[in-house]
Amino acid sequence: MRRLLAVLFALSLLMVACGGSDDSVTSNGNELGSDGAVTGTAGEGENPATITIKDFAYGEPLTVEPGALIRVVNEDSAEHDVDAEDGTSFNTDLLGQGEELTFNAPSEEGTYDIICSNHQDMSGQLIVAA
Repeated sequence: MRRLLAVLFALSLLMVACGGSDDSVTSNGNELGSDGAVTGTAGEGENPATITIKDFAYGEPLTVEPGALIRVVNEDSAEHDVDAEDGTSFNTDLLGQGEELTFNAPSEEGTYDIICSNHQDMSGQLIVAA
């Protein structure tokens, strides 16, 4: 009986050791940040690329494929949104601290300047390229 328990214990340790995965890269090659946010590029139907709003900034320009799903996370205490400066390509709702949403990138390739409707001095860029 002890031998059987020892074998089962050894097998369970082996399964746990072999079951790990590299959580730092998603299936589409994007990297996960220390906070679990996806960074990099994402295509339509894949894990969304993320715009993290922090310290009244959108971060580095984000590149996605046309129509890609984009996740927006607000880590600031102030409310922010992600609006295309042209006023028509995309406009999100205001997000409070800790809130998030997703939207689809425009289907037309190009560089889209981003602003916050509450803080006109906030700016960033979304690059849509196939």
